Amino acid sequence: MLFDSPHLRVTAEYGVATLWLAFPGAPVNALDHARLSELGAALRAVEGNPFVSALVVRSAKPAGFCAGLHPSASEVEDRAAFARHGQRVFARLGALPFVSVAFVEGPCLGAGFELALACDYRLCVASPETLIGFPQGVACFGGSQRVRSKLGRSGAAWIASGRVLSAREARDLGLVDRAFCARRAKIELRTFLDELERDPRVPVRRASDAGLAEERRAFAAAELRWPEVTAPTDIDTLLARGFITPIEAEQRRARVAPPAALAVVAESPKRAA
Repeated sequence: MLFDSPHLRVTAEYGVATLWLAFPGAPVNALDHARLSELGAALRAVEGNPFVSALVVRSAKPAGFCAGLHPSASEVEDRAAFARHGQRVFARLGALPFVSVAFVEGPCLGAGFELALACDYRLCVASPETLIGFPQGVACFGGSQRVRSKLGRSGAAWIASGRVLSAREARDLGLVDRAFCARRAKIELRTFLDELERDPRVPVRRASDAGLAEERRAFAAAELRWPEVTAPTDIDTLLARGFITPIEAEQRRARVAPPAALAVVAESPKRAA
């Protein structure tokens, strides 16, 4: 165990450290000032370890990766300072001396997606529960800069739209690196880590403070809200948007299809001997 606290722990095996998120309550793994400090302490504990070659950030809770900010963030007196604190913690994650991987399963929204973006790579379980985006329409921890590096000038408009994507939609836009079905999750993560071990490849990192002050001002002025975000329920829409595979779609249709009518054939009475 490299780090252990009430809500975070860092384990290590064969050179791969795993940072487990386990913040209590709802939204799932929501971030506030104290939890950001806890995350920063975990990163300080692991960044100087000479035996770590990769860090995986994932949830210790089955319900989701990180659903963003805790509602108490709306009551913070100095929201610009709160955003600056988060920007520094996520910058530390983005500057680790080894590769970092976000393993995303379940909601990855707002500040939660900013956490994933601060990692070098993002692997996502493509299911109706994995939702990616900024439903509040605002970034606060460096996400505006990181989205811009992926989407160019359209990045700001996408954040402001509040549009939420499936894992495969995010992959197709270049926001995440891989998306796969739940039954392949363990295999895909292990395969990716094996690839990194054979060919370590930390992406080129272009650290810059450009736009961060503007992001802090926008966050301080924003009217924060916590809209309910869910995937569509229609099977055809789920399939078209990549939330489920064709096989999963057929399985869902089979579960909702009415049972076939049973034909009852009357047996002819036996002729008396």
